[in-house]
Amino acid sequence: MGAGIDGRHEEAERLRGYFEVQLLFAETIANRTSSTLSDACLEFTNLHRRFGLGRVDEGVPSAPWTRFSAGLDRCASTHSRLEWTIAFFVNVPPQESATHRFGCFSYELLNPEHVVRIHFSSRDSADGCGPLARAKADCRMSELREMFEYIRANHSSARTVRGGSWLYNLESYRRLFPPEYAASTFEPERVRLDGTSSWGQLLDFRSLVKPTIRQALLDSIGNVDIATPWKAFPLGALGAQGAIAQFYRFYGC
Repeated sequence: MGAGIDGRHEEAERLRGYFEVQLLFAETIANRTSSTLSDACLEFTNLHRRFGLGRVDEGVPSAPWTRFSAGLDRCASTHSRLEWTIAFFVNVPPQESATHRFGCFSYELLNPEHVVRIHFSSRDSADGCGPLARAKADCRMSELREMFEYIRANHSSARTVRGGSWLYNLESYRRLFPPEYAASTFEPERVRLDGTSSWGQLLDFRSLVKPTIRQALLDSIGNVDIATPWKAFPLGALGAQGAIAQFYRFYGC
């Protein structure tokens, strides 16, 4: 248990700048709307999921979040809110994820089971090289091939693949997918900010804060459009969509 707490504390300190900018972002929205700060954090930051508490479905947070929000609303300054956030992160037990992972990739089923939504996380950086490096492209393709073979075998009703992330701005990410899908990118009408589709660009593959991206977001916070807050981020989250048959052909499933 102690080693786990120590590791969680080290991670929290690495994420200090990440937590701080999210709190400042939520404070700005709360100050300009009728939302409480904790509600703004729930809707417009990645904190609930970063704590390891899972996705918020239909606006209903987890029980641990209720404790976090109560403590947050008692804090009187950004500094005290940041220290409370770090302390909570260190001590809250992360929920076990039921997601079936394929290296850096995972998926979820939507509508029910006709749409496959792709997710990516950095899980191949121990060698000091990011997971999207060209030298690792074959490894990422192998993971996607395995994932779509699994989907084809277990979700025969799936017809469409969908994605949404700032990563679609990067050629190193787009090249992993069928050309038709990679070329389909578009600017969504709405972007959720409780995940990493926008917030993920603040962290590098080692989960260290990128100073230039963080500063760019800080510089834009004061002018954030409350109606479209996702547009404050340096790299906009893009959507992509394609027929699942494209993926089966591309990966030779």
